[in-house]
Amino acid sequence: MNLLELTKVLIVFCFLLYACRLDLKSRTIPNKVWKFMLVATIPITAYQVYEMAFLNAMMLIFAAIGVIFMAVFAYVLYRINAYGGADAKALICLAIIFPFYPKIGAFPLINSGFGIFAFSVLANSVIFAPLMMIALLIRNILREGFRGFLKNPLYYIAGYRIPVEKIRFHNLFEFVDEKGKLRRVRRGIEPNEEIIHRLKKYGLKEIWVTPALPFIIFITFGYACAVVIGDPIFYAVSHRSGLALTFIPLFS
Repeated sequence: MNLLELTKVLIVFCFLLYACRLDLKSRTIPNKVWKFMLVATIPITAYQVYEMAFLNAMMLIFAAIGVIFMAVFAYVLYRINAYGGADAKALICLAIIFPFYPKIGAFPLINSGFGIFAFSVLANSVIFAPLMMIALLIRNILREGFRGFLKNPLYYIAGYRIPVEKIRFHNLFEFVDEKGKLRRVRRGIEPNEEIIHRLKKYGLKEIWVTPALPFIIFITFGYACAVVIGDPIFYAVSHRSGLALTFIPLFS
């Protein structure tokens, strides 16, 4: 087992978990989190790059191309508002910290995707959105009963009910308008003090909300999946098409 690689993977995972905690608590992640993550891991990465320069110079070139590609790609996604600045910084840092796909013993179990670790992390993060919907559906059926699902299936797969007093970082499926009428919507609206005040005045104890989870949580899940499993989307696409992607070993 590569202890240096394992150490680096665990260090980064701890930073990502800390970033998730900050984002859930305040919706802000200071830049120093990513700076400290880089500082903590750069010595290991530098040694790995130095070692690879003697073992496989061609792989080093492809790794550099992969880092540049992922940094540009992550920035472009940020510019088109696909996610926030902290998410882009996290992916760019992952690209720098892992120029080579990490291999620890038998992990990843299925593949190394295109060989660009940060790209596999991003691809995996997309998988967990539907998984969260399934988890919400099961939770709501157990708590609310199946009859309500037939009336409001969207609410069951995209949200849950919470006390009005606990509304914080949620979007609302239910609100009271300026005329004092309760309205239900299919696309969650962002609450403000006036909306919350009207809900309390109306007398509602609980309302349907959608959690509006920060994307850094999905990135963290995607990171763990990329380390342990690999890139399931790449695996599914390549096997379904029957293509022999012979360039992968250059990155692996």
